[in-house]
Amino acid sequence: MKNSLRFLPFVGLLSLVAATQGHAQAGPNAAARTSPVAPAAIKPDSVFVNPEVRPQFVGGDKAFMAYLSKSIRYPQLALQRRVSGKVYVNFILSAQGKVQDAHVISGPGSGLNDEALRLIWLMPPWEPARSNGQPVRVACTVPIAFTADR
Repeated sequence: MKNSLRFLPFVGLLSLVAATQGHAQAGPNAAARTSPVAPAAIKPDSVFVNPEVRPQFVGGDKAFMAYLSKSIRYPQLALQRRVSGKVYVNFILSAQGKVQDAHVISGPGSGLNDEALRLIWLMPPWEPARSNGQPVRVACTVPIAFTADR
């Protein structure tokens, strides 16, 4: 009997989940940054959650889906147990567009969590997020959906 695998990435800029609360530098002098005066310097260790320009996988959503479809290895344990579900992976995307500090927030297990994490770590660099025209670090959460149909 042949196994049929379907991989359903959630997209709309990959369903990149970024909170809408500013960035790590927000604080008492945040109002000063909104004045028409020159923008404050961006600290290199700041992590933005809602940059002016969001990061994008090079080539867009279709390229991201193609990468995932080509690279996925559905875990045998998940196939045997017919486990499907979404794995939410959180990571920092560097100002150079590279994944840092990736970890699974939630997922069904049975090897799917590890596979989603592997896919995230092996992604090619993205177009980085930007704030005030400068590339910046940004916090990202990507849901990756797995479906095993027999």
